[in-house]
Amino acid sequence: MCNYFRIPDLMQIKKYLTEDLALPLTDPKIEIKQQDIFPNQTAPVLLYQDNKLQLVNKNWGYPSPVDSKKPMFNARIERFYENKPSMWDRSFARQRCLILSSDFFEYAKTTYQGANGKKYHERYRFKTANPITLIAGIYDQNNFSMVTTAPNKDIAPIHNRMPLIIEPGELRRWLFQNFTSLVDRSNIDLKVQKEPHQK
Repeated sequence: MCNYFRIPDLMQIKKYLTEDLALPLTDPKIEIKQQDIFPNQTAPVLLYQDNKLQLVNKNWGYPSPVDSKKPMFNARIERFYENKPSMWDRSFARQRCLILSSDFFEYAKTTYQGANGKKYHERYRFKTANPITLIAGIYDQNNFSMVTTAPNKDIAPIHNRMPLIIEPGELRRWLFQNFTSLVDRSNIDLKVQKEPHQK
């Protein structure tokens, strides 16, 4: 369950999308600073709306139908293929977006003891070789959720889920087309770095 990612600043995002990927991005009217994003915080997502490819600020997490204090910020891709209806179905079908990250983080089950005597979970940082890592997302009104899938070889030793990484050449498939071929992310290579321990 990914609950923490880092966004690049607006200059990095615009360069990558418009120069490196040559996308027809509408000039963003929002301010974007490099920062860490956690559930219930606002972050820009890339989506196609009103006949425009644009960056729109949305809140990370759908309102929970069970507990209003706990947003639903990860959506399992497998839910879309189940016969049982889910709260994500409409978004998967028609409201897909991309989350832009420089890094995302996962906590492992393994722990260590800090100098203060408290136990902490080991934390790992992940990214692709691209300047910006694209992560599949879905949205509804002012909220978005990160899409997750089964882990690949890089994440499996650390966590039992991973964000659904989208390669640049798959961007249009995720936003507009049938995305079944994107569910398996075993072909994605990630750079893995163990984060320093708390002191």
